[in-house]
Amino acid sequence: MLIRPVGTFVQITADRFTPHRAGRVLQAAVVLGIGLARLDVPVTRAWMIPVMVLSGLVIFTSIWALGGALQFLLTDAPEIANAFTYGGAQLTQYPLSVYGADLVRGVTYVLPLAFVNWQPGLYVLGREDPLGLPYWLRFLSPAAAAAMAAVAALAWRSGVRRYRSTGS
Repeated sequence: MLIRPVGTFVQITADRFTPHRAGRVLQAAVVLGIGLARLDVPVTRAWMIPVMVLSGLVIFTSIWALGGALQFLLTDAPEIANAFTYGGAQLTQYPLSVYGADLVRGVTYVLPLAFVNWQPGLYVLGREDPLGLPYWLRFLSPAAAAAMAAVAALAWRSGVRRYRSTGS
């Protein structure tokens, strides 16, 4: 992969792509559309929805890239990466108010999963944060996504630069 004319990140991303994954995206879009049709979302807050979706996409892509970069160091420990990728996806399926305050602080200030849908969703719905986190956090999804992308890009580049083949 390192001697091909396309970057390794693009190759790895395209390697596991299958058409059935598009069904998940379509399903999510349909559910979002139905949910928005049933909610009374003010137009003045609706701008956050595409921002939330794009930021969430970047955050999860960054988490996957960090998990891949971690494999350069821990060649036999995919469970660690899976805990954050698949575990993070499972965690964001529920409102963060069902979890303990320490976990919510962790997924807000350390691993920014709260910016995938929780904080922007509170803004869109016009709800108070049940855990009392600051109001301004609701607008930081793009910043969290950019920070995660930068960290993931640096980790990925560092891993590829330091990679040493087995020679086989």
